[in-house]
Amino acid sequence: MYPYLIQGSNIIVVIDNKSHTISKSHFAYEKIKKAIKKGKWDKVKDLIEPKKVVLDYGEGNVSIKGDTLYWRGEEMHCSLSQRMIQMIRDDFPIEPLVKFMDNLQQNPSHRAVNELYTFLEGNNLPITPDGHFLAYKRVRDSYYDCHSGTVLNKPFAKFSDEDHKMVPYKAGVNKNVRVSVENDTTVVQMPRNRVDDDKTRTCSDGLHFCSLGYLDRFHGERIVIMKVNPADVVSIPVDYGFSKGRCWKYQVVGELNDRSEAEDAFEGVVHDW
Repeated sequence: MYPYLIQGSNIIVVIDNKSHTISKSHFAYEKIKKAIKKGKWDKVKDLIEPKKVVLDYGEGNVSIKGDTLYWRGEEMHCSLSQRMIQMIRDDFPIEPLVKFMDNLQQNPSHRAVNELYTFLEGNNLPITPDGHFLAYKRVRDSYYDCHSGTVLNKPFAKFSDEDHKMVPYKAGVNKNVRVSVENDTTVVQMPRNRVDDDKTRTCSDGLHFCSLGYLDRFHGERIVIMKVNPADVVSIPVDYGFSKGRCWKYQVVGELNDRSEAEDAFEGVVHDW
């Protein structure tokens, strides 16, 4: 048994003459509290001692020590790291978020790295098991983009014989957009350096994705579901409450037929994937 004291919301435990103060922000707070109640002192020590508290994820890229998250040894303070610590505290698996962070850290844009997760959480856009995310895009009834009318955004499962014969092909106003099929999935991409990275220019060059709430602000008869790698996001424009974004590459993985079934549509796409 170790000397301990419950002081307000803090737990103070002395182990080998060293005092440890565990606040409610500590990811293992509730587990430590339960272990003390049950007299499981070996578990208390394992949860508190720094050398025992390091949890490794994503081949060791992500480590959590106490209430701090590290990416490859670098201390992280952002909404994503806070969410991951909270999920561990609540016994939720964080592997999709670890893969998301792994992908996100491959993004060369400092701004995109700092802003993307907040955008997803604020707009209720889900993260897939492989660390990508799902979003929406309005297109014409023909599945072509609303701007140029040349970029096909049709899910591969709905391709006609003519669609199969046409791809891959160049599209867009300046023919710098490429539509192709990879692993039975429609892929749309353009050179990254052609995408505007200035978030203050709200309507500019790039491949666009948006939240459910933004859809009413744009025209287009159909709504497709996009899968985007966080490494491929370039900017989050400031208009309409940061509810849309620009990227240089995405996959078309489904279609939303009824706005009221948006959540089910996302779940279906993730399940199929």
